[in-house]
Amino acid sequence: MNSDQIHGHWRELKGWTLEQVGRMTHDPWKRIAGRRERLLGRLEASLAESRRIAESSFPTPHHAATAGDRRRAATR
Repeated sequence: MNSDQIHGHWRELKGWTLEQVGRMTHDPWKRIAGRRERLLGRLEASLAESRRIAESSFPTPHHAATAGDRRRAATR
């Protein structure tokens, strides 16, 4: 689990709490804000998981060619 996933889960928990407060106080706007926050938290956690999978699928280059390396290779 990386920090983006943790932040997403935390945001989802915050949204759940806000939604419950809205239910207890009969405030529909807090309930709506809580649902929105929960959705955004789920999306953030899901995006972080997808990003982790995508990054692990592609190998990282061991040596990135710099402009000087490309220039030397072109003159040979």
